[in-house]
Amino acid sequence: MIEVQITNCPDPDFKGTWKFFKNQIYFGSPEGDISPEGELPSFGFMIEVLPDFLQAHPNPKVEFWLLNGKRASKPRKIKVGDTLQVGEIIFKVTEAKFQEFQTKKQILDKSLKALVAEEAPILGLIQLLNAKTK
Repeated sequence: MIEVQITNCPDPDFKGTWKFFKNQIYFGSPEGDISPEGELPSFGFMIEVLPDFLQAHPNPKVEFWLLNGKRASKPRKIKVGDTLQVGEIIFKVTEAKFQEFQTKKQILDKSLKALVAEEAPILGLIQLLNAKTK
């Protein structure tokens, strides 16, 4: 989970707090999570939450960016509370928490094990549907 607060942006619609329930967010248009038109190249900047730290990754097209007012050009470790500036966009990482995500198969396998353990009556129907889909 990542939460950022955009304090300055040429497009006022993007100012404010943004919260994402994933471990990576992309700034840049048009495919990014936050995409002010014409401000950044496609995927101009990425913030990634790793189990032990946060990391900021600029796209090679981004000549430089500012981390707490100091110039940077390569990926850097960052922390909650840091202020970043890419072009005219200024934002602060206000919260970050690594979330372990499970695949759909892992979720279904876990649910099936729970049904088997409690001998749920619906288990017979699931087995019948499983046999018909093979």
